[in-house]
Formats: sequence, C-alpha cells, structure tokens
Amino acid sequence: MSELNVEEIRMHLLAAAKRQGFNQWLAPELLVAERDRVEISVQVRPEMTQHHGFVHGGCVAALADTACAWTGAMACGRDVVTSNYSIHFVAPAIGTKLRAVGIVLKTGRTMVTVEVKVYAEAEDRPPKLCATGMASIAILPEKKAA
Repeated sequence: MSELNVEEIRMHLLAAAKRQGFNQWLAPELLVAERDRVEISVQVRPEMTQHHGFVHGGCVAALADTACAWTGAMACGRDVVTSNYSIHFVAPAIGTKLRAVGIVLKTGRTMVTVEVKVYAEAEDRPPKLCATGMASIAILPEKKAA
C-alpha cells in the first residue's frame, strides 16, 4: 500500500474501519485526511457518558487512539497498529460532539510518532480542549504475495 496516493490511502482506511466492530460502535467520521494530519469526530451518545454526565475517559481515549492510528496510516501508506499511547485529560468532555486532531511528529522506518488533541464541541460555545496525547504507531510489514 506504500505507493498509493492520499485518496487511495483514505479509501483503504475507511474500508478497514468499516470491518472493525469497535469502530462500528464508536462511529468516527473522517473529516480531514492528509499525509501529516487527520481529523475525526464522533457524535456523543448517552452510552458514552459517565455518572457526572460528561463523556467517559475511555471513549475520549478511544477516539484519540483511533485518530493517532489513522494519522499513522496516512503518513506511511501502510497498515498500522498502536504500539503505545498516553493521554492527559485536561477538562471534562462536555458537548454534543468530540473532535480529535492527529498530527505526525516523525515518520520512521518502523514507527510513526503522533500527537493528538481532543476537543469537546457544542453549538453554543467554541470547542474546548479536553485531552492531549502522544502515540507510537507501529508500521506493519507489507504482506507478501502468495
């Protein structure tokens, strides 16, 4: 997949996402797909909230992880998996939508390093930063033809 252009990588990414049960539940929407930047969003649903009424940290982290993996895939044009990530919650995720922005910091031979910011959005106020994170995205070996 490494010789594909941005649009071909984007189409491969969306097809792979549709095959994943978790992404079917999370339902991320791809807003921006560039070689060094990805933006995705999800509509907040009641089952994503915790006992204080804002989005559960696990859902925020899952969106951040997904944005990082998709950013890594766009950067290298190959299949990837998350090797490691860290997340820092900086404010409650209160809103009707969450948006995650992944930015490539470095693309290496076997790993892509990605920074992510997650924003809580609502119609009555500007987006609010609710989490930041970093991820190491492992580039999988290309599959050999049988």
